[in-house]
Amino acid sequence: MRLVRLYFQEVAAAIRCAFADRANFAIQVGGMLLNNGVFLALWWMFFAGFRSVGGWGLADMALMLGLMMTLFGLCGVLLGGYRDLAATILRGEIDAILTQPTGVLPRLLARESSATAWGDIVGGLVVLTLFAHLGWRDLPAVVLALLCGMTVFVSAGIAFASLAFWAAGARSFARDLTDFTLLFSSYPGSIYRGAVKVVAFTVLPAGFVVMLPVKLVRAPGWESAGLVVLGAALYMALACGLFDLGLRRYRRGASPAG
Repeated sequence: MRLVRLYFQEVAAAIRCAFADRANFAIQVGGMLLNNGVFLALWWMFFAGFRSVGGWGLADMALMLGLMMTLFGLCGVLLGGYRDLAATILRGEIDAILTQPTGVLPRLLARESSATAWGDIVGGLVVLTLFAHLGWRDLPAVVLALLCGMTVFVSAGIAFASLAFWAAGARSFARDLTDFTLLFSSYPGSIYRGAVKVVAFTVLPAGFVVMLPVKLVRAPGWESAGLVVLGAALYMALACGLFDLGLRRYRRGASPAG
């Protein structure tokens, strides 16, 4: 409980820092809302012409985009340290945390909060409310989908960033992999086939970030819920395992370039 309290205290401090320059905060949030609005408009025009893609209609695409925007925004607000975790490792900024008895990874995740992420949250909630054809009965499934999607996305970011414990050039590679995961999560799941679908459910886990969550919301059941929760648990275990393994190497004084 002490660690949980400390985590939320650090998140609150990071959020206050993001709000410090209110004019800049408003510009960043407005810019992200505009960006998301343009992205949604492009898909609206696409489906106005083609109606459906592999059985996915505009409402299904809106559900996926709404989930993606909302969970990405929540990750940026509450777990923003994942975004440049590799750089944090390479710069040796974890040294100060290692001298303290509290958890290293939670504090690294809580140290940053993105202003633009609020625009993602607002935009995602608007899309889910107005375009995804959801009802109140769908709320529990949506909440579970968001929680599990957040877990998988941040876990993937942590796993990619943990490569920095072994390779000095991992910063850009880790960010590229995270961006590719987000990109994979921006297209209808029905278009993925064969090897690309395997990649979407393994290396770049867009399948567990939004594709299976969409299925959970549209057709809730124990099977879909179990797969979503299992995927989140596995990716979280993998991320924590890789980070812990790298941290042990770091504690022994091994250089990331070594």
